[in-house]
Amino acid sequence: MDKIEVHILCLLLVAGTLAPLAGHAGPQAAADPGDPGPCQVSSQIVSVNGSLETHVYYPNNNQCAAELKAPYPAIAFAHGFSMFGLSNGAADNAGNGEHLASWGYVVAIPRLPDDVEARIADLQAVLSYLEAQTDTAGSFLYQKVNTNRLAVAGHSFGGATVLALAARDSRVKAAVALDPVYHQGGPGSNPEIWDPDVEGPEITAPTCILGAASSTCNSEADYDEIYPFVGATHKASFLIVGASHCDFMDPGQPFCTLVCGGSTDSRRTRLIQKTMTAWFNYYLHLDTGYYTYLYGAEAGTDIAAGKIERQVDTAPRGLAATGLAEAVALVWELYEHPIVAGYNLYRRLPGEAYTEAPHAHVGRTFTYLDVGLQAGQVYSYTLRSHDVAGNLHEPSGEVSAVPGDTTAWAHLYLPIVLHTQD
Repeated sequence: MDKIEVHILCLLLVAGTLAPLAGHAGPQAAADPGDPGPCQVSSQIVSVNGSLETHVYYPNNNQCAAELKAPYPAIAFAHGFSMFGLSNGAADNAGNGEHLASWGYVVAIPRLPDDVEARIADLQAVLSYLEAQTDTAGSFLYQKVNTNRLAVAGHSFGGATVLALAARDSRVKAAVALDPVYHQGGPGSNPEIWDPDVEGPEITAPTCILGAASSTCNSEADYDEIYPFVGATHKASFLIVGASHCDFMDPGQPFCTLVCGGSTDSRRTRLIQKTMTAWFNYYLHLDTGYYTYLYGAEAGTDIAAGKIERQVDTAPRGLAATGLAEAVALVWELYEHPIVAGYNLYRRLPGEAYTEAPHAHVGRTFTYLDVGLQAGQVYSYTLRSHDVAGNLHEPSGEVSAVPGDTTAWAHLYLPIVLHTQD
């Protein structure tokens, strides 16, 4: 049986049984994610696989706000190019590790080599280390890591590294790339160390890319080139206006500005950390209060102030409509990430505009049967997903269909029934 036929048949069997969206609380006020979070932070340096020096930042026991409790989501962080061994990328991003850990994350920053495949393998080893340590009695990470909420973040060469890992490893549930660079070697080198056009579409986890204007160390503004290839249904790109390539490191080091040019400013670094933390709070902690810093009023304030420029892609995909007997069957791709609590379906007739109120509330499903329609009339639809607090994501494209009468339906339904009996 054809896939669309299966969907239509299922819709006929369950018509009228779809539950409306349950009542939900409105978004809660959320603390500014650019400020230090509510957790006290400890750190240790460990050796993963016996040789990979890794700096681990984690919340102290019972030292977080009540809503942040172990086990915590965990983030493997990849630093940038090592400047031919002249920099310690793990130490240069200690502030990023501490900031994220203060918000209830276990953050592991290994000292990585400059070979991209070795880097990817090392980051995978770090994720495996985190998985193992949370089950190891006596470990400082015992019962501290939520292995179902693993994520990656990285800067520069590390930004490209984590995107490559997100494309290959299904354990990654969210990704943030900070001014990613996918060219080999130091400034001015052109060979690509990763193929975003090949592997980018394989990324399904919610992905945030933050970028700066082109500079010596990112002369082609790779963040802007990579973004269209990312396959995630939920993705966003934030240009930090006026930022340098080195603003994304915390505390960073003078050698970066000497080589890459530009200056650093703690206010820009704070804005970067605010956006990165909001992304993880929304897609890992599933805290809907952080919607505003990504898609709502707080983000709008930063845009209006000229601090950021933003692209957003959170629309449902694959929406299709088929006319039936006095009904329209709709199907779409269900986004499996738990931030999507359900969908709002909007309907209009020719010459009308869509209303703010949806035609129907639909749960976490990929089908809907709109019944009781007039044969021969054109009906148009669009779809929006929402989180548990009712925050809306971007609308899908519009689709239209024309219901038929019962005679036309008989011609469609009979072949399906006969096919099912084969």
